[in-house]
Amino acid sequence: MGTFGTWNPYTSYVNGGGIADGRFVSGGLTLIAAGPPRLAELGGASLAGQLTSGETDIVYPIAALQNINMSQNKTFMRVWELGSERSYFIGARTVGQVALSRVYYHGPSLLRCLYAYFTDDGTPPVEVPWVFENPGAYNVANPHDVQIQPGYRNLFINLASDMFNQPIGLMMYMRDSNLETMGAIYLESVVVPNHTWATDAQGTIVQETVAMQYERIVPVAVQSLALITGSEEDVA
Repeated sequence: MGTFGTWNPYTSYVNGGGIADGRFVSGGLTLIAAGPPRLAELGGASLAGQLTSGETDIVYPIAALQNINMSQNKTFMRVWELGSERSYFIGARTVGQVALSRVYYHGPSLLRCLYAYFTDDGTPPVEVPWVFENPGAYNVANPHDVQIQPGYRNLFINLASDMFNQPIGLMMYMRDSNLETMGAIYLESVVVPNHTWATDAQGTIVQETVAMQYERIVPVAVQSLALITGSEEDVA
């Protein structure tokens, strides 16, 4: 890194040698997939080499997503003291939210995609099979026998079903325009308090939206690009 004394905004980039032209991350290079509630149920936070299909898939990619919005809010308490005008900050809880919007094509609805990993014990009259066989369903900490039907086959839309009391997990996997991995995260213990299904008389599509809350973000250890520093020698 240089110093402020050598900084010249007319002759150099802020980040030393600059960022490689045409190398970027976009929505088309960001994959969202659904799975079991906890990353530990997939084998832990080091998933290098496991994120592609093998004998058993581990998460279910959600097709036709139009947007994702993720936010985090951390509470801070500000503390003053007698005898001083200065103050301190004490960090407290962090709360996260995420919203997905999707066009409904032929196939599983959005709620069905989110619960693709889930299966109950198959006891009649309610039987909920998984969309794909996965290790998370075997290892989930709290297997559940569904009592209220969430829907049938591709269309899950009854949010009042007790199945939706069970949390899920969401993986976000990002690559750049050279298909180099930027990184991945797993949202654990995700619940769905809000689901919207919308169309209109002149519309040509059906739009589904879910607003969700998650318990925490867990970074996933995948083989990724090295950290780009301000040194020209370190920038490929």
